[in-house]
Amino acid sequence: MIIFLYGPDDYRRAQKKKGIIAEFRKKHSERGLGFFDLEAEGGIASLSEFVRNQSIFDTAKLAVVENAFELEAKNLAKVLEPLAGGKNTTILLAEHDKPLKALAFLLEKPSLAQKFENLVGAELDAFIEAEAKQSGFKLAPEAARLLAAVYANNSWGLVTELQKLGGLKSSRGGVVAKADLDALSLEAAPDYWALLNGLKSYDARTRLATLERLFAVNEPAAKVFNILAAQAGEKIPRMAEYDLAVKSGKLDYEEVLLDLAIS
Repeated sequence: MIIFLYGPDDYRRAQKKKGIIAEFRKKHSERGLGFFDLEAEGGIASLSEFVRNQSIFDTAKLAVVENAFELEAKNLAKVLEPLAGGKNTTILLAEHDKPLKALAFLLEKPSLAQKFENLVGAELDAFIEAEAKQSGFKLAPEAARLLAAVYANNSWGLVTELQKLGGLKSSRGGVVAKADLDALSLEAAPDYWALLNGLKSYDARTRLATLERLFAVNEPAAKVFNILAAQAGEKIPRMAEYDLAVKSGKLDYEEVLLDLAIS
């Protein structure tokens, strides 16, 4: 059998993977558990040998496969597809991305696939509440909303922050309020696209203020320039001149953005 975990929510995906491994360890011998990095030399051969060999102590096996998508899809399919319907051996894969067409069987029965999208709305609220409870405290509604904004699409960062906030529970009777977060200088990330539009304002002061905020949140200047260039319209020739100046070493992207903001 193949269990395939995928999607952009790295934390929940990793927790599911950890839980599957822990459950196997409860029921079966450690001899039946193997970890295989397919990017490493001999990784495929080691996995194949593990699958072929049978233990007299425990017939169940769990092969935890890392970096599976680093291999050419067709080669990986030759190794994994025959194992999809197996009973005694489970192959566990956890990847950020959806598989290529050659690996579509990972999403179909008899494989077991589970997708981990980034949480939003009520599901994110419930997740924050549950993780805070696990860390031993409650969050005031305003504090929960701020954390949801600051750590949107970053569940690892969110959980890490909640674990740190567990130390504040005694100061407010077990409830962490927004004032506690303000004291830690937590600030919601700006709406990126709305902020980026500020660079297109007719007001130079707005453009400069927008550029300052983008630099303050460490937004890569090259990324900002390339997005603006893609939306340049009639200004494409000017953006091409800037791009040539950067690539020839006359300017860097920060200088180009500043010139765009003040001109």
